[in-house]
Amino acid sequence: MMIANNNPAFGYGPINFKNNNIPSINNFCALGSGFGNVDQDFELGRKRKLNQLPELIPKRRKIRNGMKLVCGSSYFPKCNPEKPLGEDAHFISHDAQTVGVADGVSSWARKGIDAGEYARGLMNHAKQAATNMSAVGAAAVDAGKVLREAYVNNFGIQGSSTACILSLDKERGTLHAVNVGDSGFMVFRDAKCMLKSPTQQRRFNCPFQLGNHVGSDRPQVALEFVVEELAPGDIIVLGTDGLLDNMFASEIEEVLVAFNKVSGGRDIDCAEVASTIATLALYNSLDKDNISPFQMEAQKAGLEHAGGKIDDITVVVVHVVESTTSID
Repeated sequence: MMIANNNPAFGYGPINFKNNNIPSINNFCALGSGFGNVDQDFELGRKRKLNQLPELIPKRRKIRNGMKLVCGSSYFPKCNPEKPLGEDAHFISHDAQTVGVADGVSSWARKGIDAGEYARGLMNHAKQAATNMSAVGAAAVDAGKVLREAYVNNFGIQGSSTACILSLDKERGTLHAVNVGDSGFMVFRDAKCMLKSPTQQRRFNCPFQLGNHVGSDRPQVALEFVVEELAPGDIIVLGTDGLLDNMFASEIEEVLVAFNKVSGGRDIDCAEVASTIATLALYNSLDKDNISPFQMEAQKAGLEHAGGKIDDITVVVVHVVESTTSID
């Protein structure tokens, strides 16, 4: 179940894979992938052994099952000697069970401003805010508050960006999400897309965007969601529009099916999955014969566009897994 201040979009679009004439990716720079287990210090095996020795533990320990996030990411910025880091940014906060992406608005380049600096500042401040909330013992990180604090602390930097932040409430098993603009996320169960977040645009290819200039949006415009009934095994794919404009959910489903076959039902490598999805999005962005989500949206707006959209591509893959906690 999803509770939101706007109706979410469900379902997924058609797929149109191109197996031949795959374009070159030489015009892109790869910054690589990252990963993190958000509960690395938990020693389940050691605790099982201790529980088998009652004389060492006078009080029986109860077991409570919860959930945790295991995350991996991949980023392909466009190669630009003047902006080698691109205009996307993202973060993974292991302790805070929180992830986020931001996409600096490229039109600022016409004014000589690198919007990637705004996006990177926003995500750095968001990670710090989430980490601070977690450190003081918050039961769950408030994604909306994280965004608001990050926005305030990013004051003075020129440019603007979209933003999407997700946080897990480990005890309730719910996902808290906040989104401004056309970045977003999808939730997959058994390799089927169960939910796709809506986007915020004033018109085609003109997303809502946070910034410090007059006329920019403020965090109050953000859509906030609570996604209930997450289950161990669910996969969440979070991305900027470089992903969402170039891949249908059905294409991501095919990637997840392939990885499930290889893993045999075991835990997947989120960084590897993120890299595979980002690479396919990159190929689609360069293929003028590929029918893309961006092309379909352009047609709805009465505009002509063939193929994908060349852009920075950020993908964060989140695997929801069971977490067993011992309590007295």
